[in-house]
Amino acid sequence: MHFARLILIVALFVGAVSCKNDNGVVTLEGRTELLAANNWRLDRINDTSGGTIALNRLGVQALALNYADIQFTSNNVARAIDRSSKQIINGGTWYLVEDNASLDVNVTGFKGIFPIIALSRTRFAIRQTTKVDGVDTPVNLEFVPAI
Repeated sequence: MHFARLILIVALFVGAVSCKNDNGVVTLEGRTELLAANNWRLDRINDTSGGTIALNRLGVQALALNYADIQFTSNNVARAIDRSSKQIINGGTWYLVEDNASLDVNVTGFKGIFPIIALSRTRFAIRQTTKVDGVDTPVNLEFVPAI
């Protein structure tokens, strides 16, 4: 009886000690790994309340994202890859900034610091200001893994 109780206590202690407690802090390495895990394809562009914005309302810069998949490498290289030819059509750099909460992208035609709204293996969203009906408007660019 005492031996079984001792085994149970040891098992609970080992389980408690091995539990990961990161206090919700996302590390640079963790976010880098998530960004580099996939090529990303723009799925939709939303207003900040979640409503989808029709493509005919968008400016040229946002429309261009519909024809390329975005690749982030672990060595901070960003590439735009043509969806049909699979050729690299643009490139530059990227870095996580502001305590890993924003993405600093320096690619011709797509430069800036973009707050990260969501980041997981299946979804990536950033906030950008772009033309909607000719007016600069904050929008959420939502990406999914390119298959």
